[in-house]
Order: sequence, then C-alpha cells, then structure tokens
Amino acid sequence: MKTIKNGFALVEVVIVIVLISGSMLVFLEALNQAKLYQTKSEIVTIQSIILHSKTNEIRSRGFDYVPMSSGFSAVPDYPNFSYSLNVDYVDENLTLTSNLSNLKRINLIVKHNSNNYTEISDTFIISNAL
Repeated sequence: MKTIKNGFALVEVVIVIVLISGSMLVFLEALNQAKLYQTKSEIVTIQSIILHSKTNEIRSRGFDYVPMSSGFSAVPDYPNFSYSLNVDYVDENLTLTSNLSNLKRINLIVKHNSNNYTEISDTFIISNAL
C-alpha cells in the first residue's frame, strides 16, 4: 500500500527562506541607497535656495553696498549651512584689476558645514552703471 505525502520537505522550506532572506537584503540595501540620495538631494536643494537668495540680496543692494570678500559666514535660517563671498574688481575685458572700476566680479560659495557634500557656487558681474 502506497501512502501519499502532502506538503513540503524541509529542504524546500529552507531554500525558500534563504531566497526570501536574500531578496530582503537587496531590498534593504536599495532603501538605504534611496535614503542617501534623498538626503543629498535635499542638501543640494537648500544650497541652491541659499545661493539664489544671496545672489538676489547682493544685486538688490547695488554696486556701492556690496560687501567685500569675507570668509564663510553662517546662514541665519539654515544653521547647518554657510556661505562665502569673494569680490574683485574687473575691467571691461573681465580680467582682474587692482584699480577701482565700474565692474565687480562676485563669487558666491555655499556649503554644508559637515563638509561631506560638495560646495556649490555662482560667479556674476555687477556694474555701477545704470
């Protein structure tokens, strides 16, 4: 007389558990990578907002009220970020000059204070002419 066995063998169950565990490890690593990219994206977005805001602030002050070069200063609304301002006079050919001129080249740098992320910067010219 033959008996019919229903169900799974222990080896089959172990193989399924190993496969599911492996796929869960891959899934968890993907979640970790997604979190890292999200954090980096948020930091770059905040840096861009600060850069845009400071550029507009400097342009709205006018030529005579642009502060000269400064080291990194804290950003009041974003305590984990700082910015640096480098101002040079340039001539009509946009080459650096030590003489006073009607053109200033402004290099604005924004960074995260942890130094784990790249700085972003923008360079623009502001003139004294109307």
